[in-house]
Amino acid sequence: MPPRGARKAVEVKRELEDDELRSPRRQSKRVKSAAQARASKSTVATEEEVKEEVKLEAFIEAKKEEAEEQTTAKKTTRKKTTKKDQAEIMPLRARTQGLRMFVGAHVSAAGGVFNAVNNSKHIGGNAFALFMKSQRKWDNPPLQDEHRDSFVKLCKEHDYDASKYVLPHGSYLVNLAQEDKDKAKQAYDAFLDDLQRCEALGIQLYNFHPGSANKTPFPSALARLAKALTNALAATSTVVPVLETMCGHGTTIGGSLSEFRDLLVLIPKEYHPRIGICIDTCHSFAAGYDLVSPTGFKAFLQEFEDLIGIQHLRALHLNDSKAPGGSKRDLHANIGTGFLGLRAFHNVMNEPRFEGIPMILETPIDRVPSAATNGAKEDESEEEKVESDASDDEIKPKKAKTTKKKQQKKPAAAKAVPDFSIWAREIELLESLIGMDPESDEFRALEAKLSEEGRETREKQMEQYLRKQETEEKKKAKSGGKQKTLMEMMNGSKGRAKASQKKQYETESEDEGCQSC
Repeated sequence: MPPRGARKAVEVKRELEDDELRSPRRQSKRVKSAAQARASKSTVATEEEVKEEVKLEAFIEAKKEEAEEQTTAKKTTRKKTTKKDQAEIMPLRARTQGLRMFVGAHVSAAGGVFNAVNNSKHIGGNAFALFMKSQRKWDNPPLQDEHRDSFVKLCKEHDYDASKYVLPHGSYLVNLAQEDKDKAKQAYDAFLDDLQRCEALGIQLYNFHPGSANKTPFPSALARLAKALTNALAATSTVVPVLETMCGHGTTIGGSLSEFRDLLVLIPKEYHPRIGICIDTCHSFAAGYDLVSPTGFKAFLQEFEDLIGIQHLRALHLNDSKAPGGSKRDLHANIGTGFLGLRAFHNVMNEPRFEGIPMILETPIDRVPSAATNGAKEDESEEEKVESDASDDEIKPKKAKTTKKKQQKKPAAAKAVPDFSIWAREIELLESLIGMDPESDEFRALEAKLSEEGRETREKQMEQYLRKQETEEKKKAKSGGKQKTLMEMMNGSKGRAKASQKKQYETESEDEGCQSC
């Protein structure tokens, strides 16, 4: 049996190998233990024991150096991560508080509704919109208490009044005008759940689309919408459902301001103070309202006042339009680049009746990164070159000499990603319009710059719009011609029938006369 000191040294080495030096502190203890083992030896060390101790000391030193390198690497990594995190949370733009207009955007609430607060602060918004839950599915988990508490806390910390300047958007799946009873119940339950989530979070406004009549008569669809809204208002206490103006396409409710007037008539008056309207600039423009010229904009607000009452105006969605006015197409464009142009938004940002209500951007922000390439280059030999035809649908070999050819893959299209700096710039742009003279050189230069950015898109959309108008006019003319021909045939038949009746009447009269003779 080896001496006690040698046995101790071997045990220490094994412990070191098993633990792999989890920490420098533990390593130091192992070294002290080994030293004590050597000091405790009562006999002269043999040659083997000396060699064993030398190996142990070398092993300890190597592990010590390795542990120090790992610690240094961890510290370096920690520093880099901290810098990266700081870069990610740095706001794209500081909020400008104290303004009379509250502009923001529809931000993401992924990971929990509380994340929307920081996302709004990140782009410099003084108001924001969000989805209360996934708007792509019907079944969603309930609102978590910790998410609710975090939302309330962050709103307070960052000075967001959730009761005034937070405007959740309803699910696109919900149609409260739905005729089918089962689908109507499903839509109502999802709608009511959102309203209850709002009240739990201290949110007072809730924006949603009025819905569609589909193939049913419009008055019946309006009645179903009114009934669902009345029931939801009775089941809640503070939240204000806000109906959004629409572009008037198909059987969609909300393309005309008169439709909101008709809806209010169907809802008990005690609930009227809790009914709001959100003007979407793109939708109303596409529906045919002039928001561009100062006189047209004034007339639109006067009609709103006369038919609905300005007290029901609770929010705005700020979107330019890719499609021309009256096109009934819902195509959002970035501010100043569409058919509305910067002048329309100057009207909006200087309208006293819009002060103190949330103004939410829904403009497109998905962009293809500029660094994206068209695909990786592939090495090709003279015998393996390929070329694609004009349609790029098939690959053809070019002077191939080998039996096996390489096929050139079509490069994958670069994926568009959200660029939130666009919203930060648009918020700054809109806020700069407050009090700006629309006849000033500053405004005109800004207007011309943004207009030029969207010129190509507007030209394409106008061409499509005119082509569609021409097609519809031809259909009407053709349909009208057929209808006219049908009417002429019917009139001709009626004429011949009348002539026949007249002749028969005259014959009968003559016969009667002869009989009387």
